[in-house]
Amino acid sequence: MHARAAAATAALALAAAVASMPAHAVITTVTDTGGLYSLTLRVGTAGATVDTVAFNVTGAAAQSPVPLTGSQTIDIWVQPIRPTLANTTARPVTLRVDSSTALSCPLGTCGGATIPFSKISWVATFNDNLASGDIQTGRFTGGGSQLIASYNANATFCSGLLCPLLGAWTYQSRQLTGTRLQFTYDNDVVYPAGNYKGTVRFTASME
Repeated sequence: MHARAAAATAALALAAAVASMPAHAVITTVTDTGGLYSLTLRVGTAGATVDTVAFNVTGAAAQSPVPLTGSQTIDIWVQPIRPTLANTTARPVTLRVDSSTALSCPLGTCGGATIPFSKISWVATFNDNLASGDIQTGRFTGGGSQLIASYNANATFCSGLLCPLLGAWTYQSRQLTGTRLQFTYDNDVVYPAGNYKGTVRFTASME
């Protein structure tokens, strides 16, 4: 994680016109060979695999162009760890999302129709302001590398109470902790009935 960038990737599944599915999580940690640098990305609740956010477009919702709120919120954590030895050199950290593959029906049903991820937006809470580099309220672009957070992983404090005495100058850097996203589906286009499913992938990197 010195000259090259290391990355951690996690997935989040979203579904339209389908009942809510169990919520899980993705926790991905990447470390360098010496164990001095690490980067942890968590998308969703702790303890399982992939969270699913569902939008139930049935009944009146199928007839009225009213936005629909997702079945659950998603918390996102990005935690870089780095040594410093009194060195405050910045280590750029970025969080990007890939929503380039649209939601689609399995087995080619729904007449081959797809729903672009640009129809889904989010409201961010428990976040810091834009200048901090935290995630802000936004919308999927349908692109493969949408930047949604960016900040410098400057060392701020020693990770152990005795580390100044022992010489173990491992520091924990700034981190993005528990930013919560509430997703909304535009529901402004009538698509053929069916269960549309898709996955977005979040990738955190530190240079």
